[in-house]
Amino acid sequence: MQTSRLKLVRLTEDHLPGYHAIWSDPFTTRWSAHGHCATLEDSREWMSALLPDVNPKGVNYAVLLRADLDPSFIQARHGSGNTDGDGDGDSDAVLRPGGFLGWVGTWKSDPEPEVGLIFHRSTWGLGFATEALSAFLELFWKERPEFEHLEAWVDEENSASSNVLRKCGFRLVETLKGDYTLKWMVPELRNSLHFRARRSDSTTDS
Repeated sequence: MQTSRLKLVRLTEDHLPGYHAIWSDPFTTRWSAHGHCATLEDSREWMSALLPDVNPKGVNYAVLLRADLDPSFIQARHGSGNTDGDGDGDSDAVLRPGGFLGWVGTWKSDPEPEVGLIFHRSTWGLGFATEALSAFLELFWKERPEFEHLEAWVDEENSASSNVLRKCGFRLVETLKGDYTLKWMVPELRNSLHFRARRSDSTTDS
């Protein structure tokens, strides 16, 4: 599937280098209870849980920058995104035609499918996550007619991800206090926001 700037393709082992570039960054992965992946093999093992052999009901996509995108767009927007953290010097390798920007998909399907997404730090602030999740929802409702809901969980302080979910039609269901622990955050005991999208609310389902 293609959007104005992105191409969503099925996640495969071929995407491991781009996946590792994201998951090896402790700052980018700080909201994940899993934490960052120290080695390529760690990322390979972590990504394997998303692939059909392990997750047959999962709908998981690599998010790529369209290969036919006008280079002037990239040049104009380069450096205008979120600059939180120290940076990692990989912007030129990521923000290029065909570059691996991130992942979006359902990392679990039982008892309800739960969506997750993560994007390379150099892409933050450019609207790619919202664009990708919106496209993913259209694909998900078509590919998984057996599901009526799609769940999402976000740390209460992760406002960027909460905003993306809301823009894509997810509604806040509940707030869970002291729901999980992140040893590298202060405080370590975290609160979770539970969001849900309904098939019947989707404007892209037809």
